[in-house]
Amino acid sequence: MTARFSSSIAAALITLFAAAVFAETPPGREEFKRSFHKALPLTSGQKFRIEHSNGEIRVRTHREARAVIDAAIRVSSSDEEGAERFSREIEIQVEQTAQGISVRTRYPEKKWSLLGRGHISYSVDYDILVPETAPLEARNRFGSVAVSGLKAPADIKNSNGSIAFRDGRGAQRLENSFGSIELTGNVGDAALENSNGSITVSQLQGALEARNRFGTVTATRVAGQSTIVNSNGGVHLEESGGAADVSNSFGSVSVRNLDGALTVQNSNGSVEVAGIAGDAELATSFGGIQFSDMKKRVSCTGSNARISGGKVAETVTVRNTFGAVEIKDAGGVEIENSNGKITVRDIRGGALLTTSFGAIDAAGIGGNATVVNSNSWITLLNVAGDAEVRNRFGKVHVTRVQGSAKVSSDNGTVTVADVKGPAFVKTSFGLLEAARIDGDLTAENSNGGVRALFIKGAVDIRTSFGPVTVQAAGGSVEVTNQNGSIEVSHLPAAEKECRRIALKTSFAPIRLALPEGADYNVSARTSFGKIVTEVPMNVSGSLSSESLSGKIGDGRCELTLTNSNGNIELRRGEAK
Repeated sequence: MTARFSSSIAAALITLFAAAVFAETPPGREEFKRSFHKALPLTSGQKFRIEHSNGEIRVRTHREARAVIDAAIRVSSSDEEGAERFSREIEIQVEQTAQGISVRTRYPEKKWSLLGRGHISYSVDYDILVPETAPLEARNRFGSVAVSGLKAPADIKNSNGSIAFRDGRGAQRLENSFGSIELTGNVGDAALENSNGSITVSQLQGALEARNRFGTVTATRVAGQSTIVNSNGGVHLEESGGAADVSNSFGSVSVRNLDGALTVQNSNGSVEVAGIAGDAELATSFGGIQFSDMKKRVSCTGSNARISGGKVAETVTVRNTFGAVEIKDAGGVEIENSNGKITVRDIRGGALLTTSFGAIDAAGIGGNATVVNSNSWITLLNVAGDAEVRNRFGKVHVTRVQGSAKVSSDNGTVTVADVKGPAFVKTSFGLLEAARIDGDLTAENSNGGVRALFIKGAVDIRTSFGPVTVQAAGGSVEVTNQNGSIEVSHLPAAEKECRRIALKTSFAPIRLALPEGADYNVSARTSFGKIVTEVPMNVSGSLSSESLSGKIGDGRCELTLTNSNGNIELRRGEAK
């Protein structure tokens, strides 16, 4: 707060002083004008140097081997005699050496105040013509500098006024404070440094190095590498050919249509990029990141930021905290988030997704998918490869997996459906449901029920304190439960292949419906319950309401039913 307040005071004083120096002559004041003209030879390779203050410098070029210096001197004051004397004492010193030409403006010493009789305002404005191949060095204060057509290096330093450089050739160095810098059209590298003013660059056929404070940086059509460091202002880079490295704080960053790689490090500001041909590394805090049309890899790091992007040819890697992440249409994704939701769509490769205290919603994964979450829900749809999902304290829904599925959750409902391979599903304190699994199913639960529907392979279920329902299982069925019922039905007709069935529970009934033509060696027993069967069998041993042994058909498959404190029912067709 103190630095900004001081800068505001300085800017106000500068404005006040500039008004005193350059304002139109008010009534009651006398103005004195005189001009200066000098022409000197200046050959190729010799430098032109000017040191000045309180006025403009304009430099133009020609193809002749000489320099032409014109200056307009203006002095005004309510003290007529003092103004005239002050005007005569302003001196323009021109020195010529073997190295080149040096120009310096000398003002007489005079004590004056902003108020009262005797106050003097004065300025000297230069219009200079130099050979187009002459190197230039310019120093100025309280006035603008404009250079055009220079085909040689320039070193320009100014303050309290603008710098404009146009149509140049060579390595250019421009430095300013409390005024803008504008460079348009240069063949060669450029190094620009500013404070309390904007930087604007366009049509640079070389590398750019720009540093600024308290002002925007805008660069368009830079052929070489761009290195931009800024604070307290936005950065905008467009249609550039080389790689770019951008650092900023307290301002936004926007980069579009870059032919090379991109690195952005920002804080307290957003990052928006599009059309990047190379790898992109993007980082910010307290501001969002948005990207699109990326030709290679993208890496994002954020905190307290929302990250979104799409149309990425290669893998997107994200590290984020306290913000949502949304990625669409990418070659692959690796996302690690916390305290924020993850949304993923249309990924051509694999996906690795991790977050906490935020939901995960993923669909359209072209490879394997690994999803890890805590304290929120997970939805995973359309996976071309294998799927592995882990969650804590949240529900999980997984469907349409072309490979295998491994899904686990604590304290949440789990639904898994349409899996082409085997499935392993685990949860606690919630319902577990698996449907249309083409391979084997292994399910583990506690304090929750299990529903297994249309499983083409074997079924192996472990749970407690919840009912188990198995319908249309194509392979063997093994269920171990405690304090929960078991119901198995819609089994396929008997075939040559043997399908083992083993069901065990307590304090709840077992109901099993067998198809016509089944062949089982039956062993059923219970305690504090009874056994009821409507399926014909050859009974062996003594008959008892709590124990039954016998054969159904040729008895070639094993059927074991074990219960305590509950009934056992054997039915024809569907379980009742």
